[in-house]
Amino acid sequence: MKFSEDVYIKAEAELKKRRDNAENLAEMRRKQIANKHPELLEIENVIRDAALEVIKGLGSGKSVNVESLAEKNLEAQAKKKKLLTENGYPEDYLEPQYSCKKCSDSGIFNGKLCSCHLELLKKISMSEYSCSSVLAVSTFDTFDLKYYSENKDINLGYSPREYMEASYDFLKSYAESFTKNSGSFFFTGATGLGKTHLSLAVMNTVSQKGYNVFYGSADNIIKEMEKERFGRSNGDIEEEINNADLLIIDDLGTEFKTAFSETAVYQLINNAILNSKPMIISSNLSINELEERYGQRVVSRLNSFEVINFIGTDIRQIKK
Repeated sequence: MKFSEDVYIKAEAELKKRRDNAENLAEMRRKQIANKHPELLEIENVIRDAALEVIKGLGSGKSVNVESLAEKNLEAQAKKKKLLTENGYPEDYLEPQYSCKKCSDSGIFNGKLCSCHLELLKKISMSEYSCSSVLAVSTFDTFDLKYYSENKDINLGYSPREYMEASYDFLKSYAESFTKNSGSFFFTGATGLGKTHLSLAVMNTVSQKGYNVFYGSADNIIKEMEKERFGRSNGDIEEEINNADLLIIDDLGTEFKTAFSETAVYQLINNAILNSKPMIISSNLSINELEERYGQRVVSRLNSFEVINFIGTDIRQIKK
């Protein structure tokens, strides 16, 4: 997943803060122990002098008895641990207690970004994204069922509010219990019925659980894919999608219809299914209308999706 330079800078600052806190605490503990037990300083001098002898010897090209110095170092380390444990402290009490044991809060492990660094980048990126006005208000708490009629539909046998309340509860439970093995949804219905709001509500909740969510409109995703395919962009949207734990494609069917867009839609859906990636796809088109636009091979890929038909009256018209 790609992140902005600002996100990287903030992540580096947070990692440095973690390192500094751990190392400052370790130094404070060292001084406290040294004040109570001055022999600690003598032990540390032995450890330091042994290391310096090795460095000086290697730097001057002189022969150094590394085994003897290593033995001296180990003996001093053992005395240090004994001093601590005999006085009621853990053996590693004077070692910096880094948040990440793998990379010692450096953010790099085995020459690559450590998993803690990647999680921090995602968290910061999501936090900044969450500040946008649309995402900030699109939560389960702000989804208002009062805009759906309580009048029972004779053909359906229930009211739009009853149906949407059940759908809301189902999606809220889905988001709160989300895992990488969760199922996929197809949201269908006319404009203004809450498809985007509930898609973003799921995104909000799932992201807060620490998962990586990729969200975008079908039009924007396909435009970016086309730019990259023909060398007009340096991004890598396909990699971002592949790295996501949940893929949300909004407004499928609003993109300009071309041979490229039809192929891209099929590849997006098919690749996600082959990789067992949970998806949420929303569209103003019905399943039948999708088949007319994209063909049977796209629609057949949606057979495993849970379909939610958004019903009611355009909420944006009611609010006017």
